[in-house]
Amino acid sequence: MCLKRDLDVTALEREGRPAEAHQLLTKLAAEGDAMALIELGSRHITTTGRWPPVLPIEPNADVAASLIEKGRVALESLAAQGDGEAMRMLAYLFMGKLCAYTRDEAKAEQCLLDAFAAGCHFAANDLHMFYVDKDESKARFYYDEASRLGCKAVYYKPFEA
Repeated sequence: MCLKRDLDVTALEREGRPAEAHQLLTKLAAEGDAMALIELGSRHITTTGRWPPVLPIEPNADVAASLIEKGRVALESLAAQGDGEAMRMLAYLFMGKLCAYTRDEAKAEQCLLDAFAAGCHFAANDLHMFYVDKDESKARFYYDEASRLGCKAVYYKPFEA
């Protein structure tokens, strides 16, 4: 899964070029880019309060649901091919971090575990945060794994020795 093209959209928006960014986002979504589909779908829910500012579009719940569902299916297809980052993004979708979506904590957890098993080391950070208030031993394990793998992106003072 390549997120670079999706990051190009954000770069254009940060440069104050929201119309060009929207054009690129729409093109990526038309090509079936999973993250672009989800992002465009979320913008059909609302564009209010976005930073950087995005091109305002008319809310349309049906279009939003269709695009987000296509994005989910595209992520699942990539995940079925062993793409750990796609598995991680599916978890984010099921946790409601990417857009308004039906939350499913069990699916999110499984996607994160699968992502980590597939070699997506950053999933260790997500698993640590997922377990921090649920299962201290698992939270510590994944915190230590993120450190060991050189990708720790969170700092949790209670686990620092």
